[in-house]
Amino acid sequence: MDNALDIQQEKLLIIDDDQDILDLIEAMFGSTLTVLTASFGEAGLQKAIEETPDLILLDVKMPDMDGYEVYRQLKSASETAKIPVIFLAAGSGPEDELAGLDMGAIDYITKPIMPQIVEIRIRNHLYQKRHRDQLEIMSVVDALTGVPNRRRFDEYLDQEWRRGIRNQYPLSLLMIDIDHFKSYNDTYGHQQGDECLRNVAHEIQQHLRRPSDMTARYGGEEFAVVLPDTPLDAALALADRIRSGVENLVIEHKGSDSFGSITISVGAATKVPEEHQSMTDFIDAADKNLYTSKNGGRNRITGGRVE
Repeated sequence: MDNALDIQQEKLLIIDDDQDILDLIEAMFGSTLTVLTASFGEAGLQKAIEETPDLILLDVKMPDMDGYEVYRQLKSASETAKIPVIFLAAGSGPEDELAGLDMGAIDYITKPIMPQIVEIRIRNHLYQKRHRDQLEIMSVVDALTGVPNRRRFDEYLDQEWRRGIRNQYPLSLLMIDIDHFKSYNDTYGHQQGDECLRNVAHEIQQHLRRPSDMTARYGGEEFAVVLPDTPLDAALALADRIRSGVENLVIEHKGSDSFGSITISVGAATKVPEEHQSMTDFIDAADKNLYTSKNGGRNRITGGRVE
């Protein structure tokens, strides 16, 4: 399951030190949206990174840092860079509005606010965000198997690598290859080959239980599974359930002399990410373990921690 592709209740974050504004927005949207609030810029930044809301309402003037600085920090962090922001400001003029919009905010609302107008603006922006998200989903899903594609894998692994650096938890990666797949295509034809890929992708998905775990089609007959906050032993246990699950599909493969049906080989790698270390080396470690599995007879798992 890919958390980026799951349909969830939309989240609205209000960063404002005016409690009346927080209460008003929460009263307007609390029954239809997940409304998150923060009274200070630093707290709002932290909540935005943790919750990745769909829309942020950001007060320009706050005690600890102004809204423009909060906005700059939001846009500099990969987790929050794409979140649309609406500025809220009291006593502002056209030049302030121009400055906010010029920074990249999608809207600028002056206080005191008119609830009906603010409600319509927020709902319109959420609708547009939803539409953009749907287009984004279409661009990051593999059309054949229905799982995220290589582009989404690259984005998500980078995101979780950065999160692992901040939180100092282990990140695990499984690289999975269908054994003797070229021979399968040659023997049974490309349509059967496509069906085999779909069945294997579906089987991998069946074994993922957390929204943060993600399967992707890495390329050709190779899949990848990203497992945030997962130690090596848990990653290996999951890998073996997937390996066994694919074997139990009993997809006939006459070209597989050893097994007579479709099997997979798996390479696993686990690391607590650190600053100034290469994510590419992490992927390479999982890939090397995959080839160890294939060279060792296939239908097996090789894994290890990356120092």
